[in-house]
Amino acid sequence: MELSPSLHRIGNDVIAAYLVVTPDGVTVVDAGLAGHWHDLVAELKALGLSLADVKGLVLTHGDGDHIGFAERLHRETGAPIYVHAADAARAKGARSRRTRSRR
Repeated sequence: MELSPSLHRIGNDVIAAYLVVTPDGVTVVDAGLAGHWHDLVAELKALGLSLADVKGLVLTHGDGDHIGFAERLHRETGAPIYVHAADAARAKGARSRRTRSRR
């Protein structure tokens, strides 16, 4: 969904990812859910672009509804993933000490 000529949204009403389109390529902000992968590919195609045009992914934080297709995007395109150091382990799936103690 086009929000402006250089900003597009994919996902649903609750969980979304954003594509920032510039002449240098596309930066994806957040990766929604894993199932949003197909939305990403479709939106790129609608813009006349492909996965090869994605230059990077910025994760605003490491929650599961933000990291969905991140690993797949990196694996298939080599695009770097940027996340704050404080959220890096969480984005990679590590559980916090607090979460483990609830078991």
